[in-house]
Order: sequence, then structure tokens, then C-alpha cells
Amino acid sequence: MGATALALSLMAACAMAASSTPQQAYIQTLQQQARDKHLADSPMWRTLLHYRVQPLTRLDRSLADDSDFFLAPQGVHAPEQELDATLAAFADPTPRHALDQPAACRFIARYQWLNDELHFDPQQLPPPDCPRYRQWRDGIQADKVTLIFPSAYLNSPASMYGHTFLRLDPQPQAGQNRSPLLSYAVNYAANGNESEGVAYALKGLTGLYAGQFTNAPYYLRIREYNDLENRDIWEYELALTPKEIDRLLAHTWELGPTRFDYYFFDENCSYHLLSLLDAARPKLGLSNRFTWWAIPLDTVKAVTDTPGLLKAIRYRPSNSTELRYRAHLLGPQGAQLAQQLSQGQLAPADLIQHEPSAARRALMLETAERLTSFEATRRDSTEAATQRERMALLAARAALPAGEPLIVPTPAIDPTQGHNTARTDIMIGQRNGHGLIQIQAKPAYHELLDPEAGYQRGAAIQFFNLTLGKTSDGHVQLEKLVPVEITSLSAREPLLSAKSWRVHIGLERADNSRADGSRPLGLNLNGGPGLAYELNAHESLMGYVFLDNQARWDRSLPQQPWAIGTGLAAGLLADLSPAWRIQLEAFKRAYLDKQPRESGLMIQMRYSLNLQWNLSGRCGVSQRTGMPVNQECMVGLQRYW
Repeated sequence: MGATALALSLMAACAMAASSTPQQAYIQTLQQQARDKHLADSPMWRTLLHYRVQPLTRLDRSLADDSDFFLAPQGVHAPEQELDATLAAFADPTPRHALDQPAACRFIARYQWLNDELHFDPQQLPPPDCPRYRQWRDGIQADKVTLIFPSAYLNSPASMYGHTFLRLDPQPQAGQNRSPLLSYAVNYAANGNESEGVAYALKGLTGLYAGQFTNAPYYLRIREYNDLENRDIWEYELALTPKEIDRLLAHTWELGPTRFDYYFFDENCSYHLLSLLDAARPKLGLSNRFTWWAIPLDTVKAVTDTPGLLKAIRYRPSNSTELRYRAHLLGPQGAQLAQQLSQGQLAPADLIQHEPSAARRALMLETAERLTSFEATRRDSTEAATQRERMALLAARAALPAGEPLIVPTPAIDPTQGHNTARTDIMIGQRNGHGLIQIQAKPAYHELLDPEAGYQRGAAIQFFNLTLGKTSDGHVQLEKLVPVEITSLSAREPLLSAKSWRVHIGLERADNSRADGSRPLGLNLNGGPGLAYELNAHESLMGYVFLDNQARWDRSLPQQPWAIGTGLAAGLLADLSPAWRIQLEAFKRAYLDKQPRESGLMIQMRYSLNLQWNLSGRCGVSQRTGMPVNQECMVGLQRYW
């Protein structure tokens, strides 16, 4: 029986070998060569398939959430199985994949890299014909790549701390000067509607939106970010070789139909763009530097800090930045005349009665035309009406002598040279006569007292601030956990009616102790609209006032744990020197249901020792009517990471 079984086994093996085609045998040879070279473990293969070791489960898994992205049944978890299945699929020219493509065209970057590593025999594995990819690639004509960073936009949940995308520029032809506005931009974003407000933010936090790569002309992105959202744009040209650009574009093609679950804090616009750069130059390993969160500014710093990767930096001011600069050149009276021209309160022909200088009149007319376009995007104005207003101003400007084009100065410090976005504080002091030590961790992003260089003036965005405290007679305990705290101090200006606002959501311990000496945790919702003003010409002193609404759940309250009230908060933000900033704020609130009123005063300071270290201090007092005064003073060190 043993001899018979052996004979049958040999016969079966021979039959299988006889039925195997030469191409199948060649694919098996390639698969073995790939295993011998450990290609499934190589940085390039893991980048192309977006494999990551999950930080909690320690399991290897692709971040792609689209079954069509994988050719093996377990490809999402198994890099080697996916590589074997990919090589096998290359032998099938059937257009069964997205956009009616064979596998070698659908996954063109995989094909090109494996061909470079294994040197396919064109007789055994004929090169694929990929007309769709060729047409797309020829249309883009990219010869250089620029990383684009629109600054933070506080009115958008998805872009509160900035955004990044890539611009693909063609090489200028002889005798031509093609504008980069006509170049294509590669963008990754959530397929969601920001008008959903809170629901949009919650879905983005929990990965309920699909994220996808798209490409569109750069001028459309400029209109969205520069013009409509009034965000300054920084352009970082990268030193990529033609071969690296080809790899980047090939992987971009692969990712076009692929779905990823979008998360605001980690798998966001900036994180997945890093994978494209990693595909271009696998040794970069940029995406591996970010595990728990990927702040857009941090990802830009990771790129610009890489030796040999940054080639040039350019600045593109927003419409609002240009208008602020024009108002500065015109002065208060000139800016007022430009505003009257824009609003139709002053006819262009009558401007000479108020301003004899032709150069000044030209600047006013240009500014009025820019202001008309700017306001048209913010109010319900028909295109025809806006064009008539603009043409009248431009015609009056054309009648005056030509002058030099106005160029907004580039800030001395670009965003990558500012402080890092994470910070740790160690503070010592006292609260109500008891010694106190506090440790505070701030993962992101920027607060009002932080050094402002490289950041938007008056914009403070913080997420998941955690504070632990220990008193001299107590235990270590959670003092506060603040998931979201946002402040927008937009100073009123001659041409722009900017609005200020702030919001604070936190789990915090009560200021007042209960009879047993404990300070229970409570929920605090606080915020409201406001106004801000620059109080001197050097922009070193800003005053502000907010409508200070509050909803609070606090078990230390004397009558009931809920308190809902409103009041006013007013303050000053002063720069005594480039390194020294002070904030002073006072508030007073009244509550419903006869809860005691509350008032308080806080002074805070920060002195920068260098780009990584600050000295800080704060003192504050607060009191509810009929209850003891609470006072706290702390000093300490702050470290940026």
C-alpha cells in the first residue's frame, strides 16, 4: 500500500507539472525570488501597501480600507501573501480592476518597483499597455513637486491647524512662462460636508468619513484657501529626482480609487501625503515618524528638516493679508477713502478732491477693487453686479500713471521655524495656602502666550490638554482634561470687519472645596463672540472683550450641580519684548436660578529662553458671592517637543 500511494503521489505531481504553463512556472520562480530577497519586508513594499504595526494591538495591518486595493484574500494583514498574489495577477491582462485596467496598470507603482527588483523577462511577462495611465501622466507633465501648506483656518473643523497638499509643476518650455496656477495639485481629504458642523467633527474624529486622493488644478485650491478662506499659503519646493517623481505619480495613480478611513488627528490629509513622498524616496520613512497624531505643521517640519529634501520656500499671501498691508500703506484716512470707493459712497471721479497725489489715488483705487472682490465672496452679490463695480474702479485706475506692482513682504519667519506643537509644563506654587505641583501635557497646538513667530496672530488652538496636580497634603489627581479650547482674536481693522470668538470644553476640578475638603470634577462649557483691537501701531498690545457664556456641572455648587450663566470677559495681551509676553484678563458672570455670581482676575506671563524652553508664571483670584476667595500662584518651566 505504501508503494502504491507513493506512485499515485508522483503521478499527481507529474500531472500538475504537465498542466502548469510556462508563464505560471515563471511566476512561481518570481515569487520564490521575492521571498529569497525578503521583498515583502522591504520599506518600499510596506509603503506601497501602507502597512503599519498598530500601536495598541501590535498587529501588522494596512491602513487602506478598500478591499479592491488587495489582490490576496488576507492581503490587508499579510504582506507576503499580497506580494505573491500581485505577481500572479500581473500575468493576467484582463481589465478586471478599477477603471477597466489589468492589475499591472491598476497597480502601476507595484509593477514598476517589482520589475526593478526582479527584472521581469518580457517574453514570459510582457510589459502592460496602460493607455489610461499614460494619458493621465502625460497630462500632468510633472517635473518638480512642491509641498503646499495653507495656514490654520479656525472656521473649519478639518483645517483648524492647517492643511497640506502637493503641487506638480511641469518644466517651463522654451519661450514660455507657464504659471504654477495651471499646475495640478494632489490632495487627500475627507468626503464629508463641513456644513454638518458638530456632526462633521465627530465623524472625522471617529473615522466615519471616507478619505480619498484627488487631483485638480492649483488655481482651484488657491481660490478655496487663499481667496475664500483667506489663508496665507507657504510653498516648499522639494528636491526630488525625475525617477522619484515618477514613483510618486505612479503611487498617486494607484491611490486614486482607493478608500481610507479618515481621522482628523492621525490618518488625515498630511499623514497620507507623507506616504507619497515615502514612495518617491523609500529611505525617507516620513510617515513612520507619526503614530498617535499628525499635526500638519509637524509633517511639514519633518519634510523641511530632512537633509537635502528642501529646495526653496515661497510665500503667497491671502486676500485679507494683502488688504491689511494696503491699509497699513494708506493709513486710516486713506483706508477709509478706499472703503468708501468700494461701497459706492464715493465716486472715483471725486477722489481727486480728497487726495491730490496720483500715486496715492492709484493705490486707493486698486485697494477698493480688491476689497470689492473680497466682500463679494462674503455676501450675496451677483457676479454681474460685482463685475460692474470692479470695472468702474479699474477704469479709473487705468487713467492714472502706471506704478510698481504691490508686493506684500514675506514674513521673516516661516511656520517651520516656529515652536514645536507639543508642550510639557512643570509648575510649582500654592492654591489657597496649600503647596501645589502640577504637570501639564499639551499635544497640540498653540496658545495665546506661546511665541507667535510662525503662527497666526491671535489664533489659539489646543486639543486634549491634560493637567495632573499634587498638593502638599493630598494625592496625585486629575486637575483638568480639556479636549478642545479655541480662541480667535481677530483685531478690527480699517478695511476688514473681523470677528473674534472662543470656546472651551473641559473636565475640571472645582475651585471651591466641599465640606470634606474635596474638589470634585465637573464639566465646563464656556465661550462666546467678542471683539479685539490692536492698541498700538507695532501690534504689541491687543485688547479684547468676549461675551462669556457658561454652562457648568459642578457638585461643589451650593444649591444644585448645574449652573448656566453669562457675563463679560475682558483682557490685554502685551509683548514687553520679543521674548516676554503677558496676558491680563478679568471676568464677571451672573447665573440663573439664583446661583451665586462669580468674578475673577488672572495674570499670566511667558518668557522664552530659546525655541524649546520657556519660563512661565500665573496668578489668579476668583470668588463666588458669599463664598471664600480662591487664589492660586504658580511658576515653572515649559518644554516644546
